[in-house]
Amino acid sequence: MAISAVISLTTALVLEVWLAALLLRRRIPRVFPFFFAYCIYSILASITQLWAISDYRTYYFIYWCNEAVGVALSILALWEVFRWVFALFWSRRWFRWGLYLSVALVLALAVANAILSPPARMHPLSALIFSVSITVRLMQASIFALFWLLAKSLEIGFRRYAFGIMLGFGVSSIGTLIASLARSVFGTKFNILAVYLPPVAYIFALVFWLYVFWRKEPPEAEWSLPITPEELAGQVRQYTKILKR
Repeated sequence: MAISAVISLTTALVLEVWLAALLLRRRIPRVFPFFFAYCIYSILASITQLWAISDYRTYYFIYWCNEAVGVALSILALWEVFRWVFALFWSRRWFRWGLYLSVALVLALAVANAILSPPARMHPLSALIFSVSITVRLMQASIFALFWLLAKSLEIGFRRYAFGIMLGFGVSSIGTLIASLARSVFGTKFNILAVYLPPVAYIFALVFWLYVFWRKEPPEAEWSLPITPEELAGQVRQYTKILKR
């Protein structure tokens, strides 16, 4: 394997260990357990990939196994943040199903594109794995975009940790998605982009998360304001009208 892969994996491992220690210090596992689980698993994934880096076949198998578990944990972490930020709306069935249907629509379009336009110059099995990876990354990007659209429309107050987690995943998934789409459409012409952009985007996300969790979450002013149940119900009705529009 190229020396660049060793450097990127080693850099990521150091940052992941640092981030995990910082999350424990901030007691993040109590609030966002899936995000913490994702960070711990990322450490194990980096270690196993470094261990197998001298054997291409073993590395290939371990990489995609780690990718499958890591992506699943990242999606759970994204929904975890989604539910935490939009707690007032999550109990409403139409809100949850609206989110599920929006993500399902994006997934259906991605799967259809993978079937009709498979990646160029790839083995059928590799093309299938690659298409699934693109689909999952597109789902991550769609959850990120939907989160920011709703947060802006509903004028949700800024939460440093929650918004930081979402933004980090957004940068990582969009960077990987761009590289994957370039490889799928143009073949090996953009192979350098496909190889280097995903690890760079992920390392950037790790650095950003370290910056986010380096400082404590500022106290939420809205929780200290005196508000009656009637006023809270009025706010919920106003947000509902905005979201329906």
